[in-house]
Amino acid sequence: MVRRFLVFSGAVAAVLLASLPAHAINLGGSAGHFKKARHSFIQEGSYAVAPMGHVMFCLANPTECRKPSLIRVTRVDLTGQRRAVLDEVNRAVNRAILPVNDRSGPGIIDQWSLAPTSGDCEDFAITKRHRLIQAGWPASALRLAVGRVSNGEGHAVLVVKTRDGDLVLDNRSDAIRPWKATDIRWVSIQSAEDPRFWRSL
Repeated sequence: MVRRFLVFSGAVAAVLLASLPAHAINLGGSAGHFKKARHSFIQEGSYAVAPMGHVMFCLANPTECRKPSLIRVTRVDLTGQRRAVLDEVNRAVNRAILPVNDRSGPGIIDQWSLAPTSGDCEDFAITKRHRLIQAGWPASALRLAVGRVSNGEGHAVLVVKTRDGDLVLDNRSDAIRPWKATDIRWVSIQSAEDPRFWRSL
C-alpha cells in the first residue's frame, strides 16, 4: 500500500551515515507465461539513510537483517522451478495480508511488521523476502526498495535480482514486472552487501 515515509532527524541521520562502511516479464497466469525481456538492472548510487521503520524492524528482528556470509551480489538464474516459486510467493502474500494504510504524521514512526494479518506495502515486501529466503533464495538477491508512485505517496516493494534483470514484487498487483516497467519513481534500495544499509537510486 502507498504511504508516506518518514525522514530521519538530522542527528539520527548523522549517526547512521557515520557508521556506514568505507519489456515486461508478466506472471499474470502460470509461471510458464514468463516472457523474455532485455536485461535491465538497477544502478545504485551512494549510501543513503535507511527508512526509520526499517531500522526499527532490524533492531527487533536482527536475523532478518543479517549480513550475508558471502559478500557478493547474486543474480538468480530463473529456472522454471524458481519462476513458479516467485509467482507463488508473490500471490500468496498478496492474499494473506489485508491491505491497510497506516495513519502516520510528524513524529510517528511507521511500524514494519513480518507476516501480519493486515498491513502496509512494506509489510508485504518484507514478508515476501522472508518467505523466499526460507525457500532457499540468496538474501543478497532480495532487496527492499522505496520510491514514490504516481500520486506522490511513498511506496515499498521487493526487488529480486535475476540474470534476466531486476524484477519487482508489488502488493498492488500479482504481475511481476521489470523495475523500469513500474510507475515507481525510485528513491533508495537495500545494499546487497549488508541489508541494514541502503543506497540511493
